[in-house]
Amino acid sequence: MTFGAALKALERDKNGFSIHAPADWAQGRTLYGGMTAALAHECAIRSLDGLPPLRSAQMLFVGPAEGRLSFTATLLRQGRSATLVAVDAHGEKGQVLRASLVFGAARESMVTFSDLAIPDAPPPDQCQGLFGDAAARAPGFTGNFIMLNADGGRPFMGDEAPLRLWTRFRDAPGANPTSALLAMADVPPPAAMTRFRQFAPISSMTWQIDILHHPESMDGWHLMRSRAEGAGEGYSPQEMQLWDESGRCLAAGRQSIAIFT
Repeated sequence: MTFGAALKALERDKNGFSIHAPADWAQGRTLYGGMTAALAHECAIRSLDGLPPLRSAQMLFVGPAEGRLSFTATLLRQGRSATLVAVDAHGEKGQVLRASLVFGAARESMVTFSDLAIPDAPPPDQCQGLFGDAAARAPGFTGNFIMLNADGGRPFMGDEAPLRLWTRFRDAPGANPTSALLAMADVPPPAAMTRFRQFAPISSMTWQIDILHHPESMDGWHLMRSRAEGAGEGYSPQEMQLWDESGRCLAAGRQSIAIFT
């Protein structure tokens, strides 16, 4: 199921919207976090008319998102420029996601700059698959993307370098570009996996993402960088950025990762 088809399968019901977790977007026993976030965004913009663009989102991954999923949006506050929305998602075994979304209208400002330059990287046609010999261990959802290693670290190779990869949707997303951005922005494996010598269970607990530029489309190649800032006592914080081919940084984020080894 393509990304666009998955969003079309999100159906309105008495409490909000619901969908059966698409098997093609699975990450182990749960729905891929980027897809879960995209569905939460879709629930918000379909439930509340006239929302300005998404500026920031915080995702708390409560439990495995599997089976029939329901999404409910709640308006928390509507100010002159910013609107705050909560989205809760439940599955057959309880809550799976709590999302806090900040939508904000553009306004004139005397302060405008960008300090997130796109890193040097070979072009996609000179890069090879991200997972290499470990491709068989890649989660199912990765089949919806093309992911190429751009001279960064690689999972399960004991590398200290951060992840750096080119990625694009395998099929044109054909959907709201911000929802598609959310789906893509979570695509790299946890950055600490470059330090692993062999596979071990790992899970995202939280994700914050700030939208810096709103693309007209998420077609084409995008460069991503993900760096683990450390690991200890079973947890690892990481920072992440996503650029389009023109060098604009579209999004920057952070995740908290649980490591079970």
